[in-house]
Amino acid sequence: MTAPSFIRRWRTRLSDAQANRLRVQLATAEARNRSLERRLADLQAANEGAYRELFAHTGGPRFAPDQPFGRAPADSTRTSAGA
Repeated sequence: MTAPSFIRRWRTRLSDAQANRLRVQLATAEARNRSLERRLADLQAANEGAYRELFAHTGGPRFAPDQPFGRAPADSTRTSAGA
């Protein structure tokens, strides 16, 4: 036995309404995603620009030939083990 025609019409309207709500949610999510992607691209460009500026100013990271392993910072609270 099939459902009466008015019930089929209501089912169709309800499923169409649900599909429309989902389309709206999807469009909203896609718009937010595009906005976040744009923001990420802007932040990435700013980060890369700052790195290029710093690299041009300092010459970039490198080893100091006179101190290949660096040195420990002077710490006045450190005591000698032998004393």
